[in-house]
Amino acid sequence: MTQRQLATVAGVSQQEVSHAERGHVDVSLDIRCRLATASGHELSLRFHPVASVTLRDSGQLGIVQAIALVAHPNWTAELERPVAPGDLRAADLMLTAKDEVLHIEVERLLVDAQAQLRAAQLKRAEIASRATKPVRLVMAFPDTNATRARLRTINPLLDKALPTRSRQVWHGIRHGLPIGADGVLLVRTDRVAG
Repeated sequence: MTQRQLATVAGVSQQEVSHAERGHVDVSLDIRCRLATASGHELSLRFHPVASVTLRDSGQLGIVQAIALVAHPNWTAELERPVAPGDLRAADLMLTAKDEVLHIEVERLLVDAQAQLRAAQLKRAEIASRATKPVRLVMAFPDTNATRARLRTINPLLDKALPTRSRQVWHGIRHGLPIGADGVLLVRTDRVAG
């Protein structure tokens, strides 16, 4: 099929066919799909993880920064620490001290608490399998009225899985002390509250 024939069947100009064939980036996805269909093919896109991981958005980064800024010097902070070599998952923030590791996962929205907790626990299990000291999971949430209301509705789940309260977690972070168990952390990015 010539470029002209393909253009006619796809309903585009011959120049657009030429640009698509030469890999020009300015050819729209719509035109690429039309060309694929006109030539008897289906265009598909595949997304692959990149070699590095990043904090998902500026709100999440703000929460991580708010925690790291007040952490006692006894804690060593690492952002986006891979859970294991070759694993693309990462802890949002890892605080490491002499006696304990805090694996902090930031959740901006509490959508499916069970699924979010399970994903964080799986990461922590992988981290703990290589650690020489206890690894505590801390789920960090923005300290808003909406988050507090949602957390109250799932208190039985949280009390069992994350028994250390935000105030106790903040105390450990600020004073360089172990928290001794998994916990919840409520974070204000405008002012770090405990």
